[in-house]
Amino acid sequence: MKKLDNKLIIGIGNNTRKDDGLGWYFLDILKDEGFNTENLLYKYQLMVEDAELVSNYNTVIFVDACKTDLEDGYEIERIYPSEQVAFSTHEVPPNQILNLCETIYHKNPKSYIVKIQGYKWDFEIGLSQEAKSNLTKAVQEFTRNYS
Repeated sequence: MKKLDNKLIIGIGNNTRKDDGLGWYFLDILKDEGFNTENLLYKYQLMVEDAELVSNYNTVIFVDACKTDLEDGYEIERIYPSEQVAFSTHEVPPNQILNLCETIYHKNPKSYIVKIQGYKWDFEIGLSQEAKSNLTKAVQEFTRNYS
C-alpha cells in the first residue's frame, strides 16, 4: 500500500455529469494504484464544515474539473487561505475553507488544487475522451511530484 501519511486528497465533483466527475475519477485511480483509501474523500461540493476536517492534516489537495482552457489540460497549483470569506449556499471554494481552517482552528495546511479540464457536462456517467487524457496526465504528475 502506498501511504499518503498526513495528506488528505479531496475529489470534488459529480460522476453523473460526465466530466464533472474528474475529481472522483482521480481518486478512483489512486485507489487502483494502491494508495490508502482513508486519506481519499469524495465530495459533491465543499461545505464550511470541511474546515474542521482539513485542520487535521499537514497537506490538503483538492481535485476538481474545470471549464477553463488549460495549456496541458490540467494544472496543479499551490493555494492559500483567501483574504475575505463570502459564502454561497451552493459552493464554498477551497481557499475559503482554508481561511476558515486558519481562523477557527489556527491551522494552515500546505494546500494545492489540481484542476483538470473537462469538456462535456451532460447527465451521463463516464468521461469524454479528452477529459480522460487530461486525467491521465494529471495523475502522472501528481504521483511523480506530490504523493
